[in-house]
Order: sequence, then structure tokens, then C-alpha cells
Amino acid sequence: MTLTAAPRRTLPRTLSRALLAVATALAAAGCTASATPPPDPAAACAGADVQRAAGFYPELERLIPGTLDGASPSIRDSGRYCSEKMLGPLVAAGHDEVRFAGSTFEATSQSGTSLIVYRAPGLTADEVAAAFRAGSGAGRRVQLVSDEPRVVDGRAGRRIELINGDMRQVVVVWPAATADTIDIVIGVDVSNAAIDAAVETLASFEPA
Repeated sequence: MTLTAAPRRTLPRTLSRALLAVATALAAAGCTASATPPPDPAAACAGADVQRAAGFYPELERLIPGTLDGASPSIRDSGRYCSEKMLGPLVAAGHDEVRFAGSTFEATSQSGTSLIVYRAPGLTADEVAAAFRAGSGAGRRVQLVSDEPRVVDGRAGRRIELINGDMRQVVVVWPAATADTIDIVIGVDVSNAAIDAAVETLASFEPA
């Protein structure tokens, strides 16, 4: 998927595309407006590329804080990627389905932060980071600024920063405390301090 920027694009769509770049060859948070979830999330994907809805996987949604710096999310849902089209390089890494949950917190219509979790057997932070790099690299207006190691709560992850058109995007990925689960923070045109605070919020969150 190509990451692009448009002056009238709303933040949820921008963050969605960024999150899908992680899952394709992804963007929290990952979403597509046309996806229709089936009645039973435990059933097979039945040919769908992606399935999502609020409460789709409540056990994953419980891993996401309900607020960020006192603000409530504009989007909070969960689902799963089911096809090679959506999973991209993650298929080559041995994953035929990845489940996710996420919340998007808008700062303005063009900026904000998403907190996301991904889950699949054996999924690693390096695999998710590599998928994001592959997706972002397809964009003609995307410039990779940095890709550096980032240790969060004692666990090794990655911090990727890029310029997408006239927007700055930062993705931080690291292993969650729960097995087979990856934590992700995506920030669009927000400060490093805001991104670091979001990372700390997600990393230190303890579900009730």
C-alpha cells in the first residue's frame, strides 16, 4: 500500500493508512472503511481481506488504554488481517492471519496518535517494523528519516521516522508483555514528547 498525503484527509484516515502500511507491503491502528466483519469472529475469514468492528476482539481491546493524556479516542475497534494483500511481508514471515486492536486520538484533523496491539503466533517486533518499512517505501512522496533500535520497558523494538508528503510520521514497535503480541504507537505531526508519552502510556498500561 502506498502512503500518501492529501490536504483534506481526516486524521483517522491518515492514521489508518499508516497502520495498514505495517500490515501490507501496512498503517492502528489498520483499517479499511469497506470491511464488513462476519457475525462470528472465531470463524474463518471466508475470503475477506480484513474484518473489523468495535468489540470484535474484546480481549485485545482491553490491552489498549481507554484514554491518552485525558482524551478519549475518536476510533476504538479491533479485527484481523486475513489475506496476502493486507499482510504483505508478514506472509513470507509465516503469518496467514494477524489480529489487532487500536485507538486513535486526534490532536487536530491532521495530527494525532494511535495506540495499537498486534497478535499472531510467533509475531515479532522486527517483522512488524520490516513490514512497515516495506509499505512506506512504496510511496513516492515518502522519505525515510531514521530507523533505530528502541528499548521499551526492557524489551527491544524499533523506532521509524519518515516524512510523508508534508507530514511527519513516527512508528514505535516493541514486544508487549503478553506472548505473541506487539505494541505499536503511530504519531502523525505530533511532538517527540507526545510520542514518548504515548509509548509510556501503552507500555505501562495494566488491564483490569
